Amino acid sequence: MNQGLVRILTALVGIPLIVYTVYVGDWVFFAFIALISLVAQMEFVYMLRRMGWQVSLTWSWLLSLSWLCKYFVEWWQTPLLIVVMLFAASTIYTGVRRSIERFAGTLASMVYPVIMMSFMIDIHWQASQANGLDAAFLIVLMLLCLIWATDTGAYYAGRTLGKHKLAPSISPNKTWEGTIGGVVLAIATATLFKTQWIPELSWVDVVVFAFLAGVWGQIGDLLESAFKRAAGVKDSAAILPGHGGILDRFDSIIFTAPVYYLYLSELTSLLAR
Repeated sequence: MNQGLVRILTALVGIPLIVYTVYVGDWVFFAFIALISLVAQMEFVYMLRRMGWQVSLTWSWLLSLSWLCKYFVEWWQTPLLIVVMLFAASTIYTGVRRSIERFAGTLASMVYPVIMMSFMIDIHWQASQANGLDAAFLIVLMLLCLIWATDTGAYYAGRTLGKHKLAPSISPNKTWEGTIGGVVLAIATATLFKTQWIPELSWVDVVVFAFLAGVWGQIGDLLESAFKRAAGVKDSAAILPGHGGILDRFDSIIFTAPVYYLYLSELTSLLAR
């Protein structure tokens, strides 16, 4: 089957599912983000292993599950601290030369996909507490649509206009023209959300959100490309037909979620203070 058609069919199934979890919110959205994060973590661990690092997937998941306890256990810091200390102690028995790889790689696999992605849960939960589930749905949907619009704009602008390579040593197909196209479509998408569904957004918010998706999101894409190049793989996995792995599809969201949260919580009134 044509690769482009496979990508479209996968998107036609995946996007409504994602939108549904955002709409329902609560435990459904938490479970979705947790699942996506843990699968992305598994892919990241396998890439580190291809580089020769002795990273523990078991400890990675234990650390991440301890972190995710924060959403339903008030004393989540205690199990997290215990697991971190036990994990640190376990690295002693991997050998002097391997202990630092196991320690650093396992913690990195927790921070990059899981902790960073978990800020989407914070955004949805705090927005629902401040303004209700409908407002939380629109805010999170906007952030996702901005990332998708950036990817779409960058892809088509790069294919039709792309001449100047953005980072040829990391991702040969990405161009400056594509980056600009992604930013332009992100601005148009943010403007649509302000004028049609979230009038509380200021025009400054529109520009900032579009910039974060169009620029910061594409940096996140490049970061994951650099990881894949270091590991010698084309895709992080083959889970999603035509799209590669979970990490391939959610790399921009993972990287932008923390800065979206910081902006929303510190510089707007859209989240609870």
